Amino acid sequence: MTDRSQRTRIQPVVRKVIHAWDPYRLLEIGAPDDEWDREILQIVERVNQITSPAAAARVISEVFTEAFHPEGFGQVDCAEVGRKLFSALKDAGLIQTVEQAGD
Repeated sequence: MTDRSQRTRIQPVVRKVIHAWDPYRLLEIGAPDDEWDREILQIVERVNQITSPAAAARVISEVFTEAFHPEGFGQVDCAEVGRKLFSALKDAGLIQTVEQAGD
Protein backbone atom coordinates (compact mmCIF):
# COMPACT_ATOMS: atom_id res chain seq x y z
CA MET A 1 0.00 0.00 0.00
CA THR A 2 1.43 3.36 -0.96
CA ASP A 3 -1.45 5.80 -0.88
CA ARG A 4 -1.28 7.99 2.23
CA SER A 5 -4.96 8.94 2.04
CA GLN A 6 -5.88 5.23 2.05
CA ARG A 7 -3.70 4.62 5.11
CA THR A 8 -5.37 7.57 6.81
CA ARG A 9 -8.79 6.00 6.20
CA ILE A 10 -7.75 2.44 7.07
CA GLN A 11 -5.81 3.14 10.27
CA PRO A 12 -8.79 4.11 12.48
CA VAL A 13 -10.69 0.99 11.39
CA VAL A 14 -7.76 -1.28 12.22
CA ARG A 15 -7.14 0.62 15.46
CA LYS A 16 -10.74 0.17 16.62
CA VAL A 17 -10.63 -3.59 16.02
CA ILE A 18 -7.21 -4.10 17.66
CA HIS A 19 -8.14 -1.91 20.64
CA ALA A 20 -11.33 -3.90 21.16
CA TRP A 21 -9.29 -7.13 20.99
CA ASP A 22 -6.55 -5.74 23.27
CA PRO A 23 -4.41 -8.85 23.69
CA TYR A 24 -2.95 -8.99 27.19
CA ARG A 25 -5.68 -6.49 28.25
CA LEU A 26 -3.09 -3.70 28.48
CA LEU A 27 -5.48 -0.90 27.55
CA GLU A 28 -7.98 -2.28 30.03
CA ILE A 29 -5.45 -1.90 32.87
CA GLY A 30 -4.41 1.60 31.92
CA ALA A 31 -1.73 1.34 29.24
CA PRO A 32 -1.40 4.40 27.01
CA ASP A 33 -3.78 4.66 24.06
CA ASP A 34 -0.85 4.21 21.65
CA GLU A 35 0.06 0.80 23.12
CA TRP A 36 -0.70 -1.12 19.91
CA ASP A 37 0.22 1.59 17.38
CA ARG A 38 3.32 -0.19 16.06
CA GLU A 39 1.35 -3.36 15.33
CA ILE A 40 -1.61 -1.38 13.95
CA LEU A 41 0.66 0.43 11.50
CA GLN A 42 2.18 -2.87 10.36
CA ILE A 43 -1.30 -4.29 9.73
CA VAL A 44 -2.28 -1.14 7.82
CA GLU A 45 0.80 -1.53 5.63
CA ARG A 46 -0.23 -5.10 4.82
CA VAL A 47 -3.94 -4.45 4.29
CA ASN A 48 -3.58 -5.30 0.59
CA GLN A 49 -3.02 -8.91 1.72
CA ILE A 50 -6.39 -8.99 3.49
CA THR A 51 -8.86 -10.50 1.03
CA SER A 52 -10.68 -12.87 3.40
CA PRO A 53 -11.18 -13.46 7.12
CA ALA A 54 -8.47 -16.13 7.05
CA ALA A 55 -6.04 -13.74 5.37
CA ALA A 56 -6.80 -11.11 8.02
CA ALA A 57 -6.12 -13.67 10.76
CA ARG A 58 -2.84 -14.59 9.05
CA VAL A 59 -1.69 -10.95 8.87
CA ILE A 60 -2.59 -10.32 12.52
CA SER A 61 -0.91 -13.57 13.56
CA GLU A 62 2.29 -12.72 11.72
CA VAL A 63 2.46 -9.15 13.05
CA PHE A 64 1.81 -10.09 16.68
CA THR A 65 4.02 -13.20 16.56
CA GLU A 66 6.90 -11.10 15.27
CA ALA A 67 6.30 -8.44 17.92
CA PHE A 68 5.88 -10.85 20.84
CA HIS A 69 5.96 -14.63 20.42
CA PRO A 70 3.96 -17.34 18.65
CA GLU A 71 2.15 -18.56 21.76
CA GLY A 72 -1.34 -17.11 21.70
CA PHE A 73 -0.96 -15.53 18.27
CA GLY A 74 -1.34 -18.47 15.91
CA GLN A 75 -3.78 -18.16 13.04
CA VAL A 76 -6.39 -20.12 14.97
CA ASP A 77 -5.90 -17.81 17.97
CA CYS A 78 -6.38 -14.79 15.71
CA ALA A 79 -9.35 -16.17 13.74
CA GLU A 80 -12.04 -14.21 15.59
CA VAL A 81 -10.20 -10.89 15.49
CA GLY A 82 -9.37 -11.63 11.84
CA ARG A 83 -13.07 -12.05 11.05
CA LYS A 84 -13.83 -8.80 12.84
CA LEU A 85 -11.08 -6.91 11.04
CA PHE A 86 -12.07 -8.28 7.64
CA SER A 87 -15.70 -7.41 8.26
CA ALA A 88 -14.88 -3.88 9.46
CA LEU A 89 -12.61 -3.18 6.47
CA LYS A 90 -15.11 -4.65 4.02
CA ASP A 91 -18.05 -2.74 5.53
CA ALA A 92 -16.04 0.48 5.24
CA GLY A 93 -15.27 -0.28 1.58
CA LEU A 94 -11.54 -0.29 2.28
CA ILE A 95 -10.54 -3.69 0.92
CA GLN A 96 -11.16 -5.78 -2.13
CA THR A 97 -12.46 -9.25 -1.41
CA VAL A 98 -11.44 -12.37 -3.32
CA GLU A 99 -14.80 -12.29 -5.14
CA GLN A 100 -14.30 -8.65 -6.17
CA ALA A 101 -10.72 -9.31 -7.29
CA GLY A 102 -11.99 -11.93 -9.74
CA ASP A 103 -14.40 -9.50 -11.45
